[in-house]
Amino acid sequence: MTKYDVIVVGLGAVGGAATLHLARAGARVLGIDRYSPPHKNGSSHGDTRITRAAIGEGVEYSALALRSHALWREYEALTGQTLFVRNGCLTISGADAVVMHDVDDFFANVENAAKRFDIPMRSFDDAAAIRARYPQFAVAPGDKAILDEEAGYLYVERCVAATLDLAAQAGAQLLLDTQVMAIEPSASGVAVATGDNQRYTADRVLIAAGAWLPGFVAGEIARHFTVTRQVLHWFEIRSNPERFRPENCPVFIWQLPRRGGVESSIYGFPLEGDAGNGLKVTHEESGPSTDPDHVDRSVDPETETARTFRTYIEPFFPDLGPRCVRTATCLYTRVDRSRFVIDHDPRSERVTFASACSGHGFKHSAALGEALADELTYGEARHVDLSPFRLARLGEYLRV
Repeated sequence: MTKYDVIVVGLGAVGGAATLHLARAGARVLGIDRYSPPHKNGSSHGDTRITRAAIGEGVEYSALALRSHALWREYEALTGQTLFVRNGCLTISGADAVVMHDVDDFFANVENAAKRFDIPMRSFDDAAAIRARYPQFAVAPGDKAILDEEAGYLYVERCVAATLDLAAQAGAQLLLDTQVMAIEPSASGVAVATGDNQRYTADRVLIAAGAWLPGFVAGEIARHFTVTRQVLHWFEIRSNPERFRPENCPVFIWQLPRRGGVESSIYGFPLEGDAGNGLKVTHEESGPSTDPDHVDRSVDPETETARTFRTYIEPFFPDLGPRCVRTATCLYTRVDRSRFVIDHDPRSERVTFASACSGHGFKHSAALGEALADELTYGEARHVDLSPFRLARLGEYLRV
């Protein structure tokens, strides 16, 4: 039986990238996934994900995003596919705005990160300036905005598929449609037991299982994670579809004012293809908690969709109508203040875990996977600093 250098549990965005870079480094690596990525059961589907360079969740994330951008461009060159469209990200905020990802100083962080990392940006200091350039947004007096010109969107399923194709080409073994039942570390290695009664062994294991991760790690870690169901909506464009073309509409994050039932920020994307496809724009749900094996993946048009339109779309997007062209559900794996947590499991130095979700993980996944592979291969990451995301730092960000 082959003993691997590393077994990666979970082949989504981060796990797939780690598998690729482990194989490139010459490691004997086995990647295992319960499904066949890309799939619709986790956090990495729904056509597109925002990628930003000036990161509102904290300036420490910007190096990850910028490195990921370089890697996506490399993967594009290798595969001949378009993975990353750079058309900017417009962050809008104003008086009495709701928070974004539990971060009170989100807008200020965007500005600070842009300055620190020399990210090209454009500021809009009042609502008139925003409306003059982006009339599709019904901003209010007192609103301001910043355009991160390095940002854009990623074709999420393409990115996952391309990463896994490159991993296989580099020599990684991929075991799909296989459920991991147990991870058993010992003094000599780690055994991974699967649902088909097979056992695989390795020197080390990396757990990158997304919403399934809490079931694999120590209880004192798992208690910090909350899995929430998110609903994606594509609403009809009733007028001025040209306003939503990528050249006229960057991806956007809008910290809405606290009125009319608004409880969270919204985010969205430019129009993809024909206007009949609708505009992908929605708000973020904060709860209740769920788990990936029992989550309700249906969307109630009379309650969820109608409320989303009435509260989050109608007052702010005059060109959009109430008809919902399409919906999808996905999962967030949250930690307070939207932190990433990347460290060894306290039960064994041979088991590393990475929870890079909290609603903003995909944009960083290429660099995170590379950094994790570096640590497992060389003992340290070469391009980015993962120290802000260690367990020892988590207490700085948890609510008391």
